[in-house]
Amino acid sequence: MNYKLVTFDLYAALVDLEGSLVPELEKVIGETDQDLVSVFRNWRASQGYYLLINNSLNKGHVSYDYITMMCLEYALAKAGITIRDDEKRQLVDAWLQLKLWPEAKSVLLEVKRRGYPIGILSNGDTEMIAKVQKGFGISFDYIFAADQAGAYKPSPQLHNLPLKQLSLNGKDVLHVAGTVHDVIGTKAVGLTCVWSNRSGDAILDPAHAPDYITKDLTGVLDLV
Repeated sequence: MNYKLVTFDLYAALVDLEGSLVPELEKVIGETDQDLVSVFRNWRASQGYYLLINNSLNKGHVSYDYITMMCLEYALAKAGITIRDDEKRQLVDAWLQLKLWPEAKSVLLEVKRRGYPIGILSNGDTEMIAKVQKGFGISFDYIFAADQAGAYKPSPQLHNLPLKQLSLNGKDVLHVAGTVHDVIGTKAVGLTCVWSNRSGDAILDPAHAPDYITKDLTGVLDLV
């Protein structure tokens, strides 16, 4: 399998968002009768909707940071939780200090040891991703981000970035997707896709099914 590049989704395939951010909600909000796991899940779900809305409005690219803040405020309002503006900023900034899944670092290092360039292909903005990956203790060769494309996943403008910037074809790239939506965008542009399907989700559209499905990132090592 002679891939020229292995890319990874950031916010689902590589990092444990819920495990990283629910403790931050608990720290900032403190004692509450609200289920903060549900608050986080509303935050994350509304963020996903807003990314798609931004793609559809055709009014220019809105930053990931802005969308993350708006969706935090929405989730808090829905739960009836009030916090200060600086505390909201603290929670959005927590997206810069996300924790990798337990096996992620060893898998990334082994992929690099086997001679493959690695990249992050993510909905985040370039500066955000650069700050997050510094905390991983791993050097990525490339960052492919939504602000470079002016669009969010599953837009082909984003999934095509490795092909356009490095003059590759789809078979040259193995992308490790973290969500069913990422899978669809990956396959729509012809990249080879392995889905790290940690949650046991179902395939949304068989016409855009992944080439491989693994339970976690360790399965990537069977493919490189």
